[in-house]
Amino acid sequence: MTVDFAKTMHDGASVSLRGNLISHKGEDRYVFRDKSGEINVVIPAAVFDGREVQPDQMINISGSLDKKSAPAVVRVTHLQK
Repeated sequence: MTVDFAKTMHDGASVSLRGNLISHKGEDRYVFRDKSGEINVVIPAAVFDGREVQPDQMINISGSLDKKSAPAVVRVTHLQK
C-alpha cells in the first residue's frame, strides 16, 4: 500500500505502509514518506518501545487512518524496523 492510496481510503481503515519517518513535528507527531508521497502520523512512545528511528532507515508501520482531522493522519499501532 502507498501513502497516496492510503489517503483515498475511508476513515478508520487499516493501513500498512513502508517508508521513512522524515521529520518530528512535536510530541508524538511525525511526517512519514514513501515513494508516492507524505502523510502525517501519530506514533505514541509505547509503539517505539525505546527504539530510535533515523530518517534514512526504512520502516514498516501499521495502524488506522483518521480522516476526522485535516489533513488526515495515520494512528500507528505497530512499527517494525
